[in-house]
Amino acid sequence: MVMGSAAGGRAGIVLAGGRSTRFGDREKALATLGGRPLLWHVVARLGTVVDSVVVNCRRDQRAAFRTAVTTTDTDVAFAVDPDPGQGPAAGLSTALNAVGEPVVAVTACDMPFIDPAFFAWLCDRRADAGCAGAVPVVDGHLQVTHSVLAAAPTRVAVDAAAAAGNRSLSGVVARLPVTQVPAAQTRHRTARHSFMDVDTPAELAAARERHRAPRAVDRAHDPGETGVSNAGD
Repeated sequence: MVMGSAAGGRAGIVLAGGRSTRFGDREKALATLGGRPLLWHVVARLGTVVDSVVVNCRRDQRAAFRTAVTTTDTDVAFAVDPDPGQGPAAGLSTALNAVGEPVVAVTACDMPFIDPAFFAWLCDRRADAGCAGAVPVVDGHLQVTHSVLAAAPTRVAVDAAAAAGNRSLSGVVARLPVTQVPAAQTRHRTARHSFMDVDTPAELAAARERHRAPRAVDRAHDPGETGVSNAGD
C-alpha cells in the first residue's frame, strides 16, 4: 500500500553499488540490524511510499541482494552497473535507466532509518513547487539520499555532470531546479536519525543501539551527535 496523496508514478532508487571501503571486508548492505540486512530495512521502508524499487548494484552483489529483500512486500528490480566504481552519480544514472515512473525517491543502502512519511511529504512538496526535486538540508548539507526528483530532468543533469567530470550526487542536483527544504522545516517534519547512515562498524553498533532502544538513545545523546549522510558530496 502506497502512502501519500500523490502516490501514483513513483519509483524508489536505492544506491548500493559502492565498495564500502570504510566498513572492512564485509558487504555493508548485508550487515544485520535487528536480524535483517540493512538493505532489507531500506527497501521495506521505501516500498511503502513508491510503486516499485530499483536497487543499483554491481553484478557480483545482485544474487545476495536479491535474497536479502525477498521477504519484503515490495516489487524490487536490480539495475547492474555496466562499469562499476564510477561513483554515485553513475549508479543513479544506471538506476534511472531502469525506471519508467516520472518521479523517483532516492536513498542509499546504508540508511536503515529513512522516514517513509517524510518521503511522501517531499513528493507533495516537489509537486506543489512544480520543480525538478525536493531536497532536505541538514547541517548545511543537501541530503540527496533522502530526496525526491523528477526522473527526466535528472537524467539530463546526470549526463551533464558526467560530461563535466563530476561524479557526485551534489553535482547532479546543482544542475537541477530543486526546492531545498530548510533545516528548520526538515527538523519539524522528521527526526534527525532519519538521515543516519552506516559507513563503519562503529556506526553499525550505534544503529543497533538505536534499533534496540530508540527512546533511550534519544534521551542519552545530543541530536548533534547523530551521524548524518554526506553522500551527496
